[in-house]
Amino acid sequence: MGASMMNQTQHLRVSTFKMYGSAMKQRLFGLLALLGSLFMTMPAFAGWAIDLQKPNSAVAEQMYSLHVIITVVCAVIFVLVFGVMFYSLYAHRKSKGHKAANFHENATIEVVWTVIPFLILLVMAWPATKAVLDMRDSSAPEMTIKVTGYQWKWGYDYIHDGFGYVSTLATPLAQIKNEETKGENYLLEVDNPLVVPVGKKIRLLITANDVLHAWWVPALGVKQDAIPGFIRDAWFRADRPGLYRGNCAELCGKEHGYMPIVVEVKTQADYDKWLAGQKDKYGVGKVAAPVIDTKVYPRDELATLGKTVYESAGCIGCHGPAGKGVPGQFPALDGSKMVNGPIADQVALLLNGKPGTAMASFKHLSDKDIAAVIDFTRTSWSNKSAEFVQPIDIAKARFGGKLPDGAAVAGDTKSGDAPKAVTAPASSSALPAKLYFAIGKKDMPSDAKESLDAALAFLKSKGDAKVAITGFTDKTGNRDANLELAKERAKAVRSALEAAGVAKDRIEMKPPAEITGGADNKEARRVEINPA
Repeated sequence: MGASMMNQTQHLRVSTFKMYGSAMKQRLFGLLALLGSLFMTMPAFAGWAIDLQKPNSAVAEQMYSLHVIITVVCAVIFVLVFGVMFYSLYAHRKSKGHKAANFHENATIEVVWTVIPFLILLVMAWPATKAVLDMRDSSAPEMTIKVTGYQWKWGYDYIHDGFGYVSTLATPLAQIKNEETKGENYLLEVDNPLVVPVGKKIRLLITANDVLHAWWVPALGVKQDAIPGFIRDAWFRADRPGLYRGNCAELCGKEHGYMPIVVEVKTQADYDKWLAGQKDKYGVGKVAAPVIDTKVYPRDELATLGKTVYESAGCIGCHGPAGKGVPGQFPALDGSKMVNGPIADQVALLLNGKPGTAMASFKHLSDKDIAAVIDFTRTSWSNKSAEFVQPIDIAKARFGGKLPDGAAVAGDTKSGDAPKAVTAPASSSALPAKLYFAIGKKDMPSDAKESLDAALAFLKSKGDAKVAITGFTDKTGNRDANLELAKERAKAVRSALEAAGVAKDRIEMKPPAEITGGADNKEARRVEINPA
């Protein structure tokens, strides 16, 4: 019986050894296979680089140097600490007869391991502090550009050059839906990049229209939060021409990943040509008569164009491809009272936006594009509105209901002639009229006559007509003082109208309105005269 048990025990040991041996072989073969696959795929990793972007400004260069210094310091500390630890584990192990020392509160050791880390932090803090001070020194800029974050695009205003535009994702929707091969700059390409000259100090005034955003271009060393109601500043000076890409670095909503930034740095000569072209495009310094599209388009043609505008202008980002919106965040267009209600309300919404919400103004679009997207929403999904709009209706809405004097007419269906001028009746001066006051001032601006004449012409055209006066202010600084200044400005306009012979009962005073932005925002310093 004893011999039998010994044989069984020996057989169990042999089986166990074979089992573990087989498992070890499988693991070994698996490890070899993994190493082989990594070796075979080495060419695929040849183009990879793990590093910061190549710096293109002095601040970005400091950031890169600081990154290298601190990485080296951390690596040295890592090697020293773990080297001593592993050496101690190996050289003073119990199997060699060493016994653990029993000591504590060694004053020398306490001083050493307190002083050394302090000196290391001091060495790292010196260049870090210098870099932070340089990042914040936006004084004496050679150019100033206002940057506004929207859901989900960027607005750039060249303050001293008198124009601005919106920059939107340019990656085709088909690539995002995996219907086409993704491009080299997938989700990092825009229709209108920020353009600046090389070697100039560019100051950025950064804010947001709706929620928190962050303007971040690593190669230029700029990362600044964009906060509604606040103006934050940053700066950069690009060392070399080229294209430099970044992203919104603040989680700003479900389309956060579709909000890229592209900065195009040009030579001074190329920038001057671009600037001249932009001024010509936006009519800076010119008093050009607007061109009105009077062609009557088939509703189906406008609706088809409207679908393209809906997808490319950013509407789809908030309201969705099915017009359902996002409950609690963005209203649905499918079944909307706005879309199925009076068309004038929808036109006004697209032209003026809705302050305090993500609905921005789309007046930068052409009359035809705005008319098209309105007609698309009114005939899509469950919407069956019988009322639709033409481009000329949008043009009239832009100018207070009537075409301005001297406007050129294009697309006339009655003739194929070149654009011709139209003359509006003398009493049709358009409202709303806007008066822009100087920063912190309540005195009537020198160019107020035109706006006052518009209000007087409106009141003269209808015996029972009334006007409403609204003062605007920004949300920064002392709120009570801002609102009081807006009231005083509105009162100054009322006094000017009364002095021109308007009865007091034909003037309504509205409460002051606040808008996002600082005192440098022109729209926050206006008084508006509207039909009551």
